Amino acid sequence: MRRLAGYLLSFALGCPAFGQGIPPNLSKTLATTPPDVQFVDTRGRAFRLSDLKGKPVILSPIYAGCPSACVVISRSVSKALAQLNLPDDAYTVLTFSFDPKEGREEMAAFQRKHSLNRSNWRIAVVPEDDALFELLDAIDFRFTYVSEQVKDHPNLLVFLDSEGVIRHYEFGLEFTPAQLLRGLRIARGEYTLWERVSDWIFPLGALGVLATGAWMMLGRRRK
Repeated sequence: MRRLAGYLLSFALGCPAFGQGIPPNLSKTLATTPPDVQFVDTRGRAFRLSDLKGKPVILSPIYAGCPSACVVISRSVSKALAQLNLPDDAYTVLTFSFDPKEGREEMAAFQRKHSLNRSNWRIAVVPEDDALFELLDAIDFRFTYVSEQVKDHPNLLVFLDSEGVIRHYEFGLEFTPAQLLRGLRIARGEYTLWERVSDWIFPLGALGVLATGAWMMLGRRRK
């Protein structure tokens, strides 16, 4: 009961119930534009965020040496996108390493191992450390070293609109088609006010039920 209440409270407050690390401050990042940093993909092609304008972009910060979460995230995104079966020109996925110690070789190995081969999926690194941390700061993505191999980090996707503006975050490990479709619709400006309100109704209602139940149980114990 307490664990469920914690998950619902985290969701209602906009925090990742199933993520690790420090959650981003959405009031700081939403409706802002990340810096136009340069990436290099696993084929050695240099590009900038501005080169991806014209369609929504799904940013997926991971690190290739991750023993668990990043693998689950990438595989679930791949599976969810396959189930959605949207045209490739409807969006771009950009998976990049947030670990400055990793390079193209590590990300290329990650790409091959997990078959991330969609034509509109870029797997990349930011070669300049200053630019990488400027980007991470812009999306408020913070990580810490637990060990040489393990990093503590939030599990999330960031959705940019066709002009490169941050419009939405999705949190979790195993992303569903519904989550990706919601993020893309928000990035395209298609998500209605009622849908946004509805996203709050269930968790807030569930919190009310849980709070009432807890209050009743506490009252009985006092008697």
